[in-house]
Amino acid sequence: MNIVQNIQLFNAEREPEQLALKYHTMRLNPFVFLRGTCHLFYDRLPHELMLDEAPATWVCGDLHLENFGSYKGDNRLTYFDLNDFDEAALAPCTWELVRCLTSILVGAHSLSIKRPEALALCDRFLEGYTTALASGKARWIERDTVFLDSACAHQAASMEK
Repeated sequence: MNIVQNIQLFNAEREPEQLALKYHTMRLNPFVFLRGTCHLFYDRLPHELMLDEAPATWVCGDLHLENFGSYKGDNRLTYFDLNDFDEAALAPCTWELVRCLTSILVGAHSLSIKRPEALALCDRFLEGYTTALASGKARWIERDTVFLDSACAHQAASMEK
């Protein structure tokens, strides 16, 4: 099956007017095409030991530059975080990294970012990711979550006695 047939099959159930708009938008530039063809990305991702044997984690599945943003939580506070989970999956954590790094490199031209700057952004992303993992803890936990976790921990400890 060629790429065009693959895209058409993947999108076969979509509403025709919205699909026409999606196809038109995907022609604008490589970054928009990348955003609209997540399934192609994973179909063609090399399944090598380095990528596939990484620890499985919940991934948003379509991590790219435009799937980060701000939103208001139920507690009325504003957060900056991932904001698209319609392709979330349990997968090797490396898949998410490769997808995001690819989006930086593919999106650089559309954002008027020169290749050396894009590579520096990739380095910074990986540095931030590995630093967060190495710290082993969230940088901020909401008060309600802390109290709930503390209550659960206290309850669990009392049940063990």
